[in-house]
Amino acid sequence: MLDRPMRTNTEALYPNDLDTLRAVFNAMCQEFAILPDSAAAHSIARELVRLFQTGMTEAAMLKIAVRARWHGDWKTEGSSATFEVRRSQSAASFSKCWR
Repeated sequence: MLDRPMRTNTEALYPNDLDTLRAVFNAMCQEFAILPDSAAAHSIARELVRLFQTGMTEAAMLKIAVRARWHGDWKTEGSSATFEVRRSQSAASFSKCWR
């Protein structure tokens, strides 16, 4: 499951690492219908970096982990991230009605 040994929080992320993280982040924002600058998106970004630093560096595995966290912790916590997601989804649904 882990592609690399565990990284330290101070170990640098290289350009290809950032490319991977950015691609997964963008895909998750699109899949969950959230804005990239929302509180929910910031939670996703933090989780992606944390997972990456623990050695999970494959895009597919990162997506699976974020989806599991999304459907588990984030949606049931009632956090501000969940509120932001629901608000973003409502806005997206509303805008689709007017296209």
